[in-house]
Amino acid sequence: MQFEISRSERIYAFLAILLGILILLGLVGQFIIISDEPPPQAVVYMDQSTGIYYAPPYILGKKYPPGLDESRLKAITIAEAKQMSYKADEDCVELGYFKQKSTLNDRLRIMAGLVEKPPSRWNEDGSWNW
Repeated sequence: MQFEISRSERIYAFLAILLGILILLGLVGQFIIISDEPPPQAVVYMDQSTGIYYAPPYILGKKYPPGLDESRLKAITIAEAKQMSYKADEDCVELGYFKQKSTLNDRLRIMAGLVEKPPSRWNEDGSWNW
Protein backbone atom coordinates (compact mmCIF):
# COMPACT_ATOMS: atom_id res chain seq x y z
CA MET A 1 0.00 0.00 0.00
CA GLN A 2 1.52 3.25 -1.15
CA PHE A 3 0.15 6.73 -0.67
CA GLU A 4 0.56 9.23 -3.43
CA ILE A 5 0.29 12.92 -2.63
CA SER A 6 -0.79 15.13 -5.47
CA ARG A 7 0.90 18.41 -6.28
CA SER A 8 -2.10 20.44 -5.13
CA GLU A 9 -2.15 18.58 -1.79
CA ARG A 10 1.55 19.38 -1.28
CA ILE A 11 0.95 23.05 -1.99
CA TYR A 12 -2.03 23.03 0.39
CA ALA A 13 0.05 21.37 3.14
CA PHE A 14 2.90 23.84 2.61
CA LEU A 15 0.54 26.83 2.80
CA ALA A 16 -1.16 25.43 5.92
CA ILE A 17 2.22 24.99 7.66
CA LEU A 18 3.34 28.46 6.58
CA LEU A 19 0.12 30.00 7.83
CA GLY A 20 0.49 28.16 11.13
CA ILE A 21 4.04 29.47 11.57
CA LEU A 22 2.91 33.04 10.81
CA ILE A 23 0.05 32.81 13.31
CA LEU A 24 2.38 31.37 15.95
CA LEU A 25 4.94 34.13 15.34
CA GLY A 26 2.16 36.70 15.52
CA LEU A 27 0.98 35.41 18.88
CA VAL A 28 4.34 34.71 20.49
CA GLY A 29 6.30 37.52 18.81
CA GLN A 30 4.32 40.18 20.64
CA PHE A 31 5.75 38.94 23.95
CA ILE A 32 9.40 38.66 22.86
CA ILE A 33 11.07 41.97 23.69
CA ILE A 34 14.29 43.03 21.97
CA SER A 35 16.34 45.81 23.54
CA ASP A 36 18.85 48.10 21.87
CA GLU A 37 21.62 49.52 24.03
CA PRO A 38 22.85 53.09 23.60
CA PRO A 39 25.78 53.54 21.21
CA PRO A 40 29.21 54.06 22.81
CA GLN A 41 29.25 57.74 21.79
CA ALA A 42 25.96 58.50 23.62
CA VAL A 43 26.46 61.37 26.06
CA VAL A 44 25.65 60.85 29.74
CA TYR A 45 26.18 62.92 32.88
CA MET A 46 28.43 61.41 35.50
CA ASP A 47 28.87 62.22 39.15
CA GLN A 48 32.52 61.60 40.02
CA SER A 49 31.86 61.57 43.76
CA THR A 50 29.37 58.67 43.58
CA GLY A 51 30.55 56.86 40.43
CA ILE A 52 27.08 57.00 38.91
CA TYR A 53 26.07 58.22 35.45
CA TYR A 54 22.69 59.62 34.45
CA ALA A 55 20.70 59.93 31.22
CA PRO A 56 20.49 63.53 29.94
CA PRO A 57 16.65 63.52 29.75
CA TYR A 58 16.59 62.56 33.43
CA ILE A 59 18.85 65.49 34.37
CA LEU A 60 17.62 68.10 31.88
CA GLY A 61 14.00 67.22 32.65
CA LYS A 62 14.75 67.76 36.37
CA LYS A 63 13.42 64.31 37.28
CA TYR A 64 16.35 63.58 39.57
CA PRO A 65 16.14 63.43 43.39
CA PRO A 66 16.31 66.77 45.24
CA GLY A 67 19.65 65.88 46.87
CA LEU A 68 21.55 65.62 43.59
CA ASP A 69 23.83 68.60 42.91
CA GLU A 70 23.78 69.40 39.18
CA SER A 71 27.02 71.36 39.41
CA ARG A 72 28.98 68.15 40.16
CA LEU A 73 27.89 66.48 36.92
CA LYS A 74 30.20 66.19 33.94
CA ALA A 75 29.17 65.22 30.38
CA ILE A 76 31.08 62.22 28.99
CA THR A 77 30.30 59.35 26.61
CA ILE A 78 28.74 56.18 27.92
CA ALA A 79 31.83 54.25 26.73
CA GLU A 80 34.06 56.43 28.93
CA ALA A 81 31.73 55.97 31.91
CA LYS A 82 31.77 52.19 31.51
CA GLN A 83 35.56 52.18 31.03
CA MET A 84 35.88 53.97 34.39
CA SER A 85 33.55 51.31 35.89
CA TYR A 86 30.80 53.82 36.67
CA LYS A 87 27.31 52.42 37.10
CA ALA A 88 24.06 53.67 35.61
CA ASP A 89 21.63 55.31 38.01
CA GLU A 90 19.03 52.74 39.10
CA ASP A 91 16.11 55.11 38.50
CA CYS A 92 17.33 55.84 34.96
CA VAL A 93 17.62 52.11 34.26
CA GLU A 94 14.19 51.40 35.75
CA LEU A 95 12.61 54.20 33.71
CA GLY A 96 14.11 52.67 30.54
CA TYR A 97 16.40 55.52 29.51
CA PHE A 98 19.28 53.22 28.56
CA LYS A 99 17.32 50.80 26.36
CA GLN A 100 15.13 51.18 23.33
CA LYS A 101 12.68 48.29 23.29
CA SER A 102 10.68 46.72 20.48
CA THR A 103 8.92 43.40 19.99
CA LEU A 104 9.90 40.59 17.65
CA ASN A 105 6.79 41.39 15.59
CA ASP A 106 7.93 45.01 15.23
CA ARG A 107 11.35 43.89 14.00
CA LEU A 108 9.88 41.42 11.53
CA ARG A 109 7.52 44.06 10.09
CA ILE A 110 10.47 46.45 9.69
CA MET A 111 12.60 43.77 8.00
CA ALA A 112 9.72 42.91 5.65
CA GLY A 113 9.37 46.58 4.74
CA LEU A 114 5.79 46.81 5.99
CA VAL A 115 6.53 49.68 8.39
CA GLU A 116 9.30 52.25 8.72
CA LYS A 117 11.91 51.91 11.42
CA PRO A 118 11.14 54.33 14.26
CA PRO A 119 13.74 56.99 14.98
CA SER A 120 16.52 55.95 17.32
CA ARG A 121 16.63 57.32 20.82
CA TRP A 122 20.23 58.39 20.14
CA ASN A 123 21.75 60.44 17.30
CA GLU A 124 25.02 59.58 15.56
CA ASP A 125 26.82 62.41 17.36
CA GLY A 126 25.88 61.00 20.79
CA SER A 127 23.04 63.38 21.57
CA TRP A 128 19.67 62.04 22.67
CA ASN A 129 16.35 62.29 20.77
CA TRP A 130 13.98 63.35 23.51
